[in-house]
Amino acid sequence: MAGIPSAQSAFYKVYIDFGAGMKYCGIYCGLELPDDKMIIQQLGEDAGNLYKPESKLATFVQTEFEKKNNELAGDFGDVSGLVKALQNGSRTTNAAAWRTGLEAVFNVDHFTKYLAINNSIVNWDTYGVMAHNYYLYNHSSKGLMWIPWDNNESFSKSPGITGITGGPSGPGNAISLTMNEVSTAWPLINYIANDAVYFAQYKAHMKAFKNGIFNETEMHAMIDKYYDLITPFVVGINGEQPSYTHLSSASAFTAERSALKTHVNNRIALINQFLP
Repeated sequence: MAGIPSAQSAFYKVYIDFGAGMKYCGIYCGLELPDDKMIIQQLGEDAGNLYKPESKLATFVQTEFEKKNNELAGDFGDVSGLVKALQNGSRTTNAAAWRTGLEAVFNVDHFTKYLAINNSIVNWDTYGVMAHNYYLYNHSSKGLMWIPWDNNESFSKSPGITGITGGPSGPGNAISLTMNEVSTAWPLINYIANDAVYFAQYKAHMKAFKNGIFNETEMHAMIDKYYDLITPFVVGINGEQPSYTHLSSASAFTAERSALKTHVNNRIALINQFLP
């Protein structure tokens, strides 16, 4: 909705036959693979290299960039070029030249928009804390584009406007709005947070997201829509059954609707403080 190409997902009722007929085992979320039809459908092409990296982008290690297409071609020049441009020494001596070089290979504006959205809703299980759950697609005219993936840890945790120096460190530690705590181990975030032009870009995207999509009316309605959709298959007589569910109790499910709305409200209030 906010303009970032991303994998679509859907709810599925899962049944398993253990030998005595079908047993309902609950609601699951199925997530589209970008290397199936997502790239062609959302970006209009799929001939460019598509990677599913496990990299912090601090150095180029070819084995950290798994190709999801064009596997027989040994060309990794696009992603090695990204790391090279990112680490170019002109960043500290001629920032404008550094930005020009980076933008020649990587769609920075697209990434700062993604980053603003990701930090607004809070999704910690991705680049900046964990070196996974993202794809890179080399678009013929837009350069390498960031594609988020597997956002099941979204809408949890509550990092503030600023973070603690030395963090985040490991699973569950989300990034603050200013990203001041993100070290050079994660250069794509650290360098953007410390570049005045890119940081202003990031803030503008966050404000637009908050004003356009991430507001109480839109988000509360979305939460209610999906809560109503899956409730009959999660709780009640036709709901998930003990020993075949990850749900601790029916009350845990019903309470989460209010918890999600509270999370949204708290994030909006925090962004308003950050970007008055």
